[in-house]
Amino acid sequence: MNRGGQRNRIFKEEDDIRLKLWAMRLAVVVAVLFPAVASGAWGKLGAMGDSLTDEYWDDGVSSYATNWPSLVVNYRGIDMGPTAAQAGVGTWGSPRNQGYKYNWALGGATSATLLTEGQPAGLAGQAGSEGMANAVLAIGSNDFNPDSANAYLFIYGGYWSAEQIQTYVNQILANIETALVTVKTAGVSVVVATVLDPGSTPAVASLLADGASRDRVATVVQSVNSGLKDLAQKYQVPLLDWYGLEKAILGPNTNLYTTLKVGNVSMNVRGRDPGPPNSAPTNGFVSDGFHPNTTIQGIFANVVLQGFNSGYNAGVALFAEQEILSYALIPYGGSDTLESQIGPYTNYVILPVPPRVTAFSVAGTNVALRFSSVSNQLYIVESRDDLGPRSWVTVTNNIPGSGGIVAITNQVSAAVTKRFYRVRQLP
Repeated sequence: MNRGGQRNRIFKEEDDIRLKLWAMRLAVVVAVLFPAVASGAWGKLGAMGDSLTDEYWDDGVSSYATNWPSLVVNYRGIDMGPTAAQAGVGTWGSPRNQGYKYNWALGGATSATLLTEGQPAGLAGQAGSEGMANAVLAIGSNDFNPDSANAYLFIYGGYWSAEQIQTYVNQILANIETALVTVKTAGVSVVVATVLDPGSTPAVASLLADGASRDRVATVVQSVNSGLKDLAQKYQVPLLDWYGLEKAILGPNTNLYTTLKVGNVSMNVRGRDPGPPNSAPTNGFVSDGFHPNTTIQGIFANVVLQGFNSGYNAGVALFAEQEILSYALIPYGGSDTLESQIGPYTNYVILPVPPRVTAFSVAGTNVALRFSSVSNQLYIVESRDDLGPRSWVTVTNNIPGSGGIVAITNQVSAAVTKRFYRVRQLP
């Protein structure tokens, strides 16, 4: 089959099956199309989120620790725009303040204030005015921050009903979906991060010591993250499993870890770094016990880079363990040890799953097509009799995914000599 020109565009990343029906002299081509995660060169990077993504130096979290945006800008040359000082202005105004021009994250932001602060709208506007091409959406942890959200204490204490919890989860997901759609509609390539569990941090664990009750909150956080997985599949964007990474580093609430070896150097992941003049950079958190120190942020930075590499073919080199340590002024321990504890970074990037044709058969004038599906998603099967400019015709619409194989049947006129089919997931 000639795959040049328009055919190459139409059949990019497709399953292509040709079957000639000798009895009917009918040739049938089945093509599975899906909204593929686009590929392309790395471009300007924007961000939406809270203090984990807001520059530490701009948010006032720490003057001695470096978080992931500053790491990728300083040491990988990623363009998040100039700081206000570099642009010769005093401030960009809230929420960016004095930080990078394309970083809209603001400390203390929740999934609701993300919208009211104008983070998605501002970033989407830069897609046109600044050519901002990529973005990270990492929000929701403050929706469960016991210092700022009553929800944590209500769930921790068992005061909320299942209905109240579900209403809260649904609202968080609705907020994040609004942000995602706003930016994706502007043509931005987005990666979404799962929500972190504040209960694993030293600050929260020391104040709310019952691990089983903290796990009650973690279960709700996981419910949000399950919904985020559905949203990532629906809108065909990579999902960064920050929650899974957090648990791999810090452990479950009922059995928190104390040590992580990076570059064969032991990190005290329960420790707090007071900063100069008594710096303890091998401690996992800054002085507040809530925000990760440079080394852990370097690990999170690698998951961000892996998300764009896996999802958008960005081709950016990840930080080596020796590099991560050097940025925290920690001597390398002589060997890499991180992967043996947390696994490869690819484990923390969940890519959307396309439909795949698994079987095709003909009985008389009935064409039966079977394809793989994902739960909570809808699919459409379309057909056309040639690859000219004419439109695709709907065979069956709004087919619910089962998480397994779905079968549809199309009746074909005996006069038809060839037919093309495609399967798409609906947005």
